[in-house]
Amino acid sequence: MTRKDALPKLPVLLVLITIGASLLPAAFASAAAANDVVIELDDVSITRDALDERFAVALQLLAMRQGISLAGQDPAAIENLRQQYLDKYASELVLLREAQRRQIELPDAVIDAELAGLFESEPDEAAFLESLPMSPARGRDRLRRIITDEKTIELLTEHMIKDIKIAPGDVITLHHDIKDTLATPEQVCVRHIQTESLAEANAVIDELRSGAEFGELAKSRSTDDASAALGGDLGCFERGHGGTRSEFERAAFAATEGELSGPVESHLGFHALIVYEHKMPRAPTLNEAYAQIERELAMEKLPQQIQAIVSNSGIRVYAENYQSTADDM
Repeated sequence: MTRKDALPKLPVLLVLITIGASLLPAAFASAAAANDVVIELDDVSITRDALDERFAVALQLLAMRQGISLAGQDPAAIENLRQQYLDKYASELVLLREAQRRQIELPDAVIDAELAGLFESEPDEAAFLESLPMSPARGRDRLRRIITDEKTIELLTEHMIKDIKIAPGDVITLHHDIKDTLATPEQVCVRHIQTESLAEANAVIDELRSGAEFGELAKSRSTDDASAALGGDLGCFERGHGGTRSEFERAAFAATEGELSGPVESHLGFHALIVYEHKMPRAPTLNEAYAQIERELAMEKLPQQIQAIVSNSGIRVYAENYQSTADDM
């Protein structure tokens, strides 16, 4: 298959969420369990109440990550997510067992950092825990378990990706098909000093031509506070980076690398600028892109690898025991 688009950047966990609901063969469903058991794997039995408790935390976590409120959400939509979560968690249990088999463990510090990152902005941890239908201590424990499981599965899939063998010929073919889309565009890297008037810009240019140091002059004279703190450095940008082709951009791309240009007028004022690097468009060589392409091809094979593990796990899911009743709605 010929691909003209750029390589996908699909996160591993998104892959798992996308395929999770389709991993479990219908043959694994059974009515042989007690009516409160919804998942069985080896000697582990997950009850309806235990899964609902986990789902409540997982649902609130999903809402927080997406920046939405669960208040006023369609109960039917929530129930649909709940039913999907049954298969998703069953698949997770299988993958967690595989991680245990491979002796994959995460240090507590990793989980602590992940939890801290969840509450860098609103809502804070206390507000999150108060929103759960359980005590804060129990909610905190369940949240930590979910985050630990997520990170463990993420690490497991990284191991699995590394284990997948990709034929060199496949990498070569894909590189040939998409190398143009992998090319870096033409860019200029610019320092500037911004002034309010043309006279001020000309004065700055005269000082620079008389030997003044650009970075120090930018810090003391530029009206662009953000870049002034960096000695006038705007970094690198490509054509049309701001959505429009400004006079400043045209001047920057027309400038000779390393030479002072200006004054250039923009809607922000007047500028003296120096292009300190002009990068031409360049497609990566096969050697440069090999590891990236190899990984993306392995990512394409990951769902089949996970499918095989789940299919051979012997897990049983009792969906009939997880149906909502009128009292639940």
